[in-house]
Amino acid sequence: MLTAEKTHLLLTRADGRSESPAHHGIALSAAALADLREAGMVRVEDAPVASARLWVVAGGTAGDPVLDGLLPGVDALSGEKVSAVVAKGRPAALKPVAAHLVETGELEEHKAFLTTRRVPVTTSVKDGLTSHLTAVVLDEADPTAEDVLLLGILQHLNLARRLLPGAHERYDRREFTRRIEALTRSDLLVQAVRAAVAGRGGAIAATAAGVTSD
Repeated sequence: MLTAEKTHLLLTRADGRSESPAHHGIALSAAALADLREAGMVRVEDAPVASARLWVVAGGTAGDPVLDGLLPGVDALSGEKVSAVVAKGRPAALKPVAAHLVETGELEEHKAFLTTRRVPVTTSVKDGLTSHLTAVVLDEADPTAEDVLLLGILQHLNLARRLLPGAHERYDRREFTRRIEALTRSDLLVQAVRAAVAGRGGAIAATAAGVTSD
């Protein structure tokens, strides 16, 4: 299962709603870029997050229906700053990810009036992910690159304490945050998620302030 698919299931509640509606696309963007990088389709520059750029390095197909569905949109991102790409929620991964998860039986479609909600069939994948990530924070499992990204996403979407209760019950808030930061702070895609979430929050605050001042 792709990191983007795991991210979607991790951020999807039992009723099909997102744990973080405002930032779901940002998280999926970072995860999709990680999958495309793993597949050898893109390269992320090893540079500070403010200047690192994304480059498409392979054409053709990736051999995966989700990644192949993303490739047409990815070509246009070559040369753009990674932080800007993630902040814009690009590539837009929600539709291909959700469609494939429906095909594989992880999600099922519930239609009501003019809307369609894709609901997890079981919570087994999400439960397995949160259990493993808890073990990583507790030093009971060695972290993979995927674990680092998922933990960074949860931390910067302000979901880690809620979704990893077994870890935060052992550590106080400061130590819990410190342990995740120590694991994730050097990951460029995590840094891009952090910058995107901070930027989105700043934009919302600025808009609110402007409305209030009128």
